[in-house]
Amino acid sequence: MSVCTVEIDVAADRERTFAYLADAANQAEWRPDVATCELASGTAGTVGSVYRQTNRGQEVEFRITAMEAGTSITWVCAEDTSWPVAGTYRLSDTGDGGTRIAMDLEMTPSGPWIVMRPFVPLMVKAQRKKYAAGLQAALG
Repeated sequence: MSVCTVEIDVAADRERTFAYLADAANQAEWRPDVATCELASGTAGTVGSVYRQTNRGQEVEFRITAMEAGTSITWVCAEDTSWPVAGTYRLSDTGDGGTRIAMDLEMTPSGPWIVMRPFVPLMVKAQRKKYAAGLQAALG
């Protein structure tokens, strides 16, 4: 298992940031590695909602498993995959009206992907700047 945490600051307040992240369909707007993301079942932005995402040509589904209003959103891949991923977005105030987003990602590559395990944190951290720029552009 590889666990990685990256932090991103955005200028938007925590309420707006939480609402934006809670509707995971927005990922296609701010994550350059996501081509499409749409609600597959449930109610957008609520626990139990399932989203279908196309990521680097592969389609995966994930489910929102827990939320604390304005504070955290937890999700997990909803299907068997050779690269299981789970994560939590933890939100806090920056003190200047903005929001700090701590992204905790837990990845457990298996099969042929197991050789990638040591590189997972490096890959996620490499995406951090792109994620930050995408979120900043989306949330203004």
